[in-house]
Amino acid sequence: MDAGYARPSEEEVADRVTAARSDGTRVRLEGAHTLKHALRFGADIEVVATDDRAGLLTLLAALAPDVVEDVAARVVQLSPAHWQRLVPRPLPSPCLAVAVRPRVTVEDVLQASGRILVLDRPRHLGNLGAAIRVAAAADAGGVLTLGSADPWHPTAVRAAAGLQFALPTTRAEVLPVTDRPVIALDPGGTPLHASPLPTDALLLVGTERGGLTDALLARADERRAITMRDGVSSLNLATAVAVALYADR
Repeated sequence: MDAGYARPSEEEVADRVTAARSDGTRVRLEGAHTLKHALRFGADIEVVATDDRAGLLTLLAALAPDVVEDVAARVVQLSPAHWQRLVPRPLPSPCLAVAVRPRVTVEDVLQASGRILVLDRPRHLGNLGAAIRVAAAADAGGVLTLGSADPWHPTAVRAAAGLQFALPTTRAEVLPVTDRPVIALDPGGTPLHASPLPTDALLLVGTERGGLTDALLARADERRAITMRDGVSSLNLATAVAVALYADR
């Protein structure tokens, strides 16, 4: 942590957390696991708040002792009134923070080494976040979402446990032009495990209900299918991503 860090007052923390809700350059971090990963992967943390400082530090001492000192130096305990205003519903743990949102471009994602996960029009922010969490764990190069869903929405960040900070992650309206091999997950493709996926592939994954659009399927150099038992129609988004990214690890 910066030696010149000045712990903000309770009022300043409350104001910054409130402002982050409508500030596209900031990210709201909910829960200790989210803050833990954000710190481990270099996030610029502006404020950390709790209504139970001792409880939060005890939890982190058990789960992530490497970040306890940093959190202890930053965290501000809020009064019940301030906390209830900022946290209208229960959090997974008594921790709320604000970080600067990394400036990640589509080109940043495409230039990353490793396989790139491309999620087409994800509908559920929790599933989106879970897929990002899998991608980070599998050491993917980056994540690109197509459509309106923001991979940095607080719900997606919470579901990913803050692992958006571990790999370049951003959103685009359409799939950009790329020299990478484009592999589409599609029930009509060849079996996923028939051969390893290219190490620099763009892996396209569609929605559980609709799959990939015809336009995206037309962009694919190859289609791969996750073989399933007869009668099983689909997998959860994050589960399908895990099967694909871990297929040859």
